[in-house]
Amino acid sequence: MLALITAARCYSANWDSAVAALTFTQVAASAPASLDSIGKSAAPSMPDADFTKWFSTDPAADPYDPKVWADIASVTATARNEAGWTAVCAKVAAAAGADRTLKPALGALGCSEAPAVTALQQFAVDLLEVQAAVALWIDQAPDASVPGIASRQAKVRLDCTTLVQPLAASAGSPFTVACARAGDGAYLTGDAKTTFTALGDAYALVAAEIARQSPKVASTPAYFDTKPK
Repeated sequence: MLALITAARCYSANWDSAVAALTFTQVAASAPASLDSIGKSAAPSMPDADFTKWFSTDPAADPYDPKVWADIASVTATARNEAGWTAVCAKVAAAAGADRTLKPALGALGCSEAPAVTALQQFAVDLLEVQAAVALWIDQAPDASVPGIASRQAKVRLDCTTLVQPLAASAGSPFTVACARAGDGAYLTGDAKTTFTALGDAYALVAAEIARQSPKVASTPAYFDTKPK
């Protein structure tokens, strides 16, 4: 038994040394420039979207406008990671203006200096992505489908469990109500317009809360924090 313990200690020491060596090994300064890009994401290509047509309050506007919702789907897909979100929120910040409370729906996607709000904005993006999928399904757009809606809605349910639930202190909190509305399943029985409206309600609640917590739009986002407080 003593021999086994001694061998294990030696193995552990050798392993720790090896890990330490790997941890602190650096590429020489003369390494080819091509190595510098390994493991790094390419700069995201920001979709050319007309933000003035998003969240229109004009009663004559088509709420399911396929061009608008295709743009929204493209932008939300871009905002899936830190680099993409930085590009999206900066572009929206320029369009929404400095006071988020004046245009809370669009302003919800403008950069925030608060890390917790930046995380909450990812929930808003997920809600908007589901609503875009529903709108495009209503429009009978190519590639739009019920399974596509369901998969995006599953992501929102995960958000509600892991990201939003800690913020929902009461049954009447905006997050509790937003999650309930976002889970609407009327589209599964052919009533996609009811689900579209429910998702719009959910997004509006979250957008209002983002405006309350971070009323001023920043030009760049805070650290990409996934744990709102």
